[in-house]
Amino acid sequence: MNWDGMIWLFIGLLLGMTVFKSLSPFVYRFGLKVGFWIRHGRKGKFILFVYSDSSNWKDYIETKILPQIETHSIVLNWSKRREWETRMSFETKLFNHWAGSGEFTPTALILPLIGKVKVIRLWQPNQHAKSKKDRESKEAEQSFFAAIKQFDRQHRSLKQK
Repeated sequence: MNWDGMIWLFIGLLLGMTVFKSLSPFVYRFGLKVGFWIRHGRKGKFILFVYSDSSNWKDYIETKILPQIETHSIVLNWSKRREWETRMSFETKLFNHWAGSGEFTPTALILPLIGKVKVIRLWQPNQHAKSKKDRESKEAEQSFFAAIKQFDRQHRSLKQK
């Protein structure tokens, strides 16, 4: 092989590695979504919901939110995350990837097989929307339930076909 051939081979390898490196996050995300659908989607579950035992929202979440979403959700309690490592390591990866390790609030991940994952953070609920954060909390909750209804309709129509 002459020098020209080796240079072109080297350039080709660099370009190939660059393309592979730029595609790997997309492949990883797609793999997480497909894994979720293989494990839970067949059972009609398309939400990963994570909350904690915080006195700020535990009662509200368990009485107002969970009863409405439990048929479509995998629910994890952040306060019991030590138990996740053994039973829910895949779901933990999924949560950490999309929700991140920053400010934690009750968080819902809506995971469609096709399309973007929707991350909805439900801030501390408050019946009297006095502050901007309270209004954002109510809006997030309404957006969450609207997204669930829309996705549920789409999911059912796909199953009927």
